[in-house]
Amino acid sequence: MVTPKLVQLYKNKVLSDSGTETLPLKRNDMIVGLNVILRAQNGASGNTYDNVVETSPEMQTSKIEIRSGSAVFKSFSGEMCRKIATYRNGLLPNHTITGAVGGTWGGFDEPLNGWQSMEFPIDFCTKQDPYGNKTGVIMPAPLYDSLDLVIDTAFTVAATGIATGTVYADVYALTLPRMERVAMEGKRVLTETKKADYTSLATGDESFDLTLDSNRFLRHLYINAYETGIEEGIDITDLQLKVEGNNEWSGKWGTFQHQNATDCALNFKKNYYLDVGDNSQIHKTRVPAAEAQISQGATTLNPIFTRVGDQVTVTNTASELYYLTVTSKVLPAMAVFDFDRDGLMQNMQYAGVKDLDLVMTNGGAGAAVQVIEQHVSKAWGY
Repeated sequence: MVTPKLVQLYKNKVLSDSGTETLPLKRNDMIVGLNVILRAQNGASGNTYDNVVETSPEMQTSKIEIRSGSAVFKSFSGEMCRKIATYRNGLLPNHTITGAVGGTWGGFDEPLNGWQSMEFPIDFCTKQDPYGNKTGVIMPAPLYDSLDLVIDTAFTVAATGIATGTVYADVYALTLPRMERVAMEGKRVLTETKKADYTSLATGDESFDLTLDSNRFLRHLYINAYETGIEEGIDITDLQLKVEGNNEWSGKWGTFQHQNATDCALNFKKNYYLDVGDNSQIHKTRVPAAEAQISQGATTLNPIFTRVGDQVTVTNTASELYYLTVTSKVLPAMAVFDFDRDGLMQNMQYAGVKDLDLVMTNGGAGAAVQVIEQHVSKAWGY
């Protein structure tokens, strides 16, 4: 019986405020999963979240990739990385979102010290088979001459954003011992890569050709559709999967979301620790069906809030601290086609067919839509 190992690959690795960092990964063992933790210090005047895209590690990490040369196994934004992990585990990965003035790093989950911190889980095994023992799905890293973690960041450096030169990364790997080469060549890999970007229109259907490959099975199909202030199921109203021209999967956006929430036993919670600098602050939470709870952080004053879609407006006395917790009954702004609900990998959608199409029905213009495919395939690229 083998024992999984948790290994810290990088500790307090300084990243550039804006640019691309390539971090080579150890390949002596097979990789079950990675956990990338990014943190950054707030500016001298704190970090404003008022009516702007969140200046958090999630939103300011435009790309995370795992690659070996030209072979790309994972490629998604920081936001989509965390959303995929949320669907896998039912919980939003750990995070500290704070507007406090940047101070001395005091560890995770301490918002008063003024550091943003977020985890980005990257899994190579499924939740139902967490070590790949039954399905043989794992990253056989020893097969490859190189394996890199690539991170693209663009942090807002300002007194009301992130302090320059304070972006750090910790990278952990959960591993299993290597096997004989022939055994590792028989392993399968779990990949996630972006298939399409799209801006929704007012009406009509839009069709997307999905990847066709006789060596791949489509396990999950993630569709993310977000527009500031817009509720769920408005910009994209219906989804359909066509296999060789036949309607195999179809339903309303909300129906998919409710099923997804059941399948992953969703318990979504997003926490903010902030203050109102001018008596009113608009949070673009990126949670279209936001349900908010608020409490004072330092006084007996009672802040109030209103909501329009994902926008939560908090009114309070200027410079008084408050806690804001945003929950959601569904995966925010995302719907998932899940072709492996039991995790046994016996009923996935084969990608070696003649034609495989995703069809979206537009209901409103202006949503930023992403389509990400998760495949299971034989290991390749070595």
